[in-house]
Amino acid sequence: MYAQFLQNRKNDGKNAFAMRHIGVADSFPGVSIDPRMNWFTSTYLFTRRVLQAQSLKSAAWVAPMRQEFLTQYVKLNESLAKDSAKTIQSLTMKPYQDEIKALANKRPAGHRYVWTFHREVTPTRIISLRAADGSFDKEMPASGSRIGVQALVRFDTEQSVEIYDRQGKALHTPAHAAGAQPSRLGKTHHAVPAARKRVTEYLVLDKAMYELDAAWRFRARYTPTPGRTVAV
Repeated sequence: MYAQFLQNRKNDGKNAFAMRHIGVADSFPGVSIDPRMNWFTSTYLFTRRVLQAQSLKSAAWVAPMRQEFLTQYVKLNESLAKDSAKTIQSLTMKPYQDEIKALANKRPAGHRYVWTFHREVTPTRIISLRAADGSFDKEMPASGSRIGVQALVRFDTEQSVEIYDRQGKALHTPAHAAGAQPSRLGKTHHAVPAARKRVTEYLVLDKAMYELDAAWRFRARYTPTPGRTVAV
């Protein structure tokens, strides 16, 4: 227990260092940090803000970033359901990309999947944040930033997956809510809403901010050690 406490506090320190690095580089998505502020204002601002890597507040520097993570998460799962190889390729990187492809290859041929995001059970939260310079060119990159950022993020959502065979027969557990009645889907069969399930995942996202038009991509999955708590 004590060892984990120390590990968590060490993570806090690294998070703060990353927050400062990203802030000094004015590289937080959707946030503008005035580089002309005086020393006192800068010190006061950064002292408060760098300790908020795990913050869920709407005014936190990481708020727009957290929203981007959730958007990418939804987009990835929708792409997996549709087996959109091109989109999956753009949203992932190794080793997670290999994991996802292996999962997709195990699915029976001819089945159709419909993935639906219903809600966040708890807000998407950054667990660990790391940042380092990734571009050392003499000229500033066109993106306006030299850094690369990596984040371990907890996604705690309610979602459902509908599965249909070649004949359109529903193979999934149906929802039993009063409003979850089958609806007409095309000319041959009905859509049957699937039972909702809570899914909690810890995924590592990566973004090379020195690349123009770079997007967050999923790099790896983190599985907590049984009996231990993720650093919070």
